[in-house]
Amino acid sequence: MEKSNEVPENILKKANLLREKLLPVKSKAAYEKVYASFCYWRENNKVSAVTEEVILAYLDEKQETLSPASLWPHYSMLKSSLKVKENLCIEKFCSVTAYLKQINVGHHAKKSKVLSREHIEKFFLEAADETYLFVKAALIFGIAGACRRKELCDLTVNDIQDTGEVLIVTLRDTKTHLDRKFTIIGEGFVVNPLTIYRKYASLRPVNTSHDRFFLFYNIGKCTRQPVGINTFGQLPSKIAAYLKLEDPKTYTGHCFRRSSATLLAAGGGDLVSVKRHGGWRSSTVAEGYIEDCEEERIKIARKVFGGTTTTTTELSTSDTSSSSSLTNGVQYFHKCEFHFHTNEKN
Repeated sequence: MEKSNEVPENILKKANLLREKLLPVKSKAAYEKVYASFCYWRENNKVSAVTEEVILAYLDEKQETLSPASLWPHYSMLKSSLKVKENLCIEKFCSVTAYLKQINVGHHAKKSKVLSREHIEKFFLEAADETYLFVKAALIFGIAGACRRKELCDLTVNDIQDTGEVLIVTLRDTKTHLDRKFTIIGEGFVVNPLTIYRKYASLRPVNTSHDRFFLFYNIGKCTRQPVGINTFGQLPSKIAAYLKLEDPKTYTGHCFRRSSATLLAAGGGDLVSVKRHGGWRSSTVAEGYIEDCEEERIKIARKVFGGTTTTTTELSTSDTSSSSSLTNGVQYFHKCEFHFHTNEKN
């Protein structure tokens, strides 16, 4: 009796359901949208096969409406969708990767501006708690833990442990699907961060039906309504507007995360510490979150030039009437400290 090579329908159905689960649950809608866009493009261009040439032509058309920074994730989502839905592997298309790298040359992605330590301290000191207590509390958590806006939004009262000396905070089910912990201490700023946290936490209404930590705050009181993710994305620009910083809208939802990484690096943290702090796996991605600021360039220049320059060799010249050494019209100064300032554009 000849065996059939057909797979039973119930097995196929189960396999298809399992494949659908391979796409990220939180952003599944985005993957579906990218795949639908590709299918629509294939239909309009009367293309059925998925070849290297087809992918190149599709991406080249997409780059007319998408920036190079957006085209990479678009390709990545398409790649994953084709694996799941059509069992196709397009990552082996070498010319596609080369094309994406080529169009990315010279492109500078727009990044959120960062808040400096001076900005943060000024906001803590000058902004009135009656209006800005919630913003201050969110700023503390965002800076201390390099938090994404969703991580702040999802934070619960059970994720915060107050030991009396420090706060131990656990971020659960982060973007990398791993829990991340950080601590908040009562030092480092002109205002005690623990005092701000405890003042805000004490205003939580009794019998609140959910365990989300951040609640809407107005004129010294908290409501029972939890703060939404979009509100957290607007907080940096709100802080920048209060401080009268230039172009507050450039302080986006990534501001807390970038500011935290920059402060850690400026404080002497190495790349391993920065990656662990923000939960980054890629060194390149982690480095991209650190702001290239003038203060750091000055520190580097001082290290390159040795900080204090001391001349140990006496210069002999024919003219010794001058109090300083003079050779060929060039005056040499001894035991002087030089500060080199670079004015590079970002």
